Amino acid sequence: MKLKKTGFVLMSLILLLAMMPAMTSATSKLSIVVEVNGNLISFPDAKPFMDKSNRVQVPVRFVSEALGAEVGWDSKSKQVTVEMGEDTIVLTMGKKAYTVNGQTKQMDTVAQQKQNRTFVPLRFVSEALGAKVIWHKDLYSVEILTGLAAVQEEKKDDKDDKVDDTADDATSTLPKYIEDSWGRKRRVEGESQKQTAEGFSFYNSYKSGLGASYESVDGKDMMFLQSSIHFDRDGVDYDQQVKDLDELLRQKINSETVDKIMKYVKQKTKRDDILEAKEFSDKVYGIQVESRYWGNIVVSIWYK
Repeated sequence: MKLKKTGFVLMSLILLLAMMPAMTSATSKLSIVVEVNGNLISFPDAKPFMDKSNRVQVPVRFVSEALGAEVGWDSKSKQVTVEMGEDTIVLTMGKKAYTVNGQTKQMDTVAQQKQNRTFVPLRFVSEALGAKVIWHKDLYSVEILTGLAAVQEEKKDDKDDKVDDTADDATSTLPKYIEDSWGRKRRVEGESQKQTAEGFSFYNSYKSGLGASYESVDGKDMMFLQSSIHFDRDGVDYDQQVKDLDELLRQKINSETVDKIMKYVKQKTKRDDILEAKEFSDKVYGIQVESRYWGNIVVSIWYK
């Protein structure tokens, strides 16, 4: 009898181990995270996915909204045109050939339509627009840097390639930023000036790891301040980030509302916890809290 039980247990264990890769893969495909200049991008309906060529595909609307490009669609030729500044990219559904400023190039994947949505390969489009794209395999996330941030990252990469690791004075002139295990540097409070906007006073990046970004808005129902509790950086302090966020919100938002927000925020303490998008409000502001699986906690504020 004991032998039969042992055999059953072993067989069950073998079956469980055999299923684990598939289960892990299925979970991963649900949660591709995209950040642009440190800001988590929300995809409320059409979600990014990994295609058969192991390329991240994103809804073309992302290109216009997050990267600031103009997007056009020709239903007859089934072509997507992306324009930003002096750069123009043309992709044809199902074709690996695409053009950048009139020059034909080749991808190892194709733009495609899925569930009545148009998707484009994130890396090829972003890099053609001058952005820096970094894929973090272990985090199943994409980091995109644009403008000055992309230029600084390229210079950093070039400098790292030239620096002799054995030279003690080689790194002595580098700014004293916080650097994570990916080699990314970020300014922290005390090294960057505190900002004041819409009555809120904040740092873009706190010592705790909390991040905040502001966009000027004209009119109601427009987000003007977004803050993120980070899980994806080395040296972050979750408890202090929560305290910093609480202090930031209480500057202008009704205390009772902040209490409700923070109670909801504190339900996520690990990266694999999920916070469904939930809205709060007082007489002046609307606030949304959201965090996906393996993502950061994003708090967005707008005028009602």
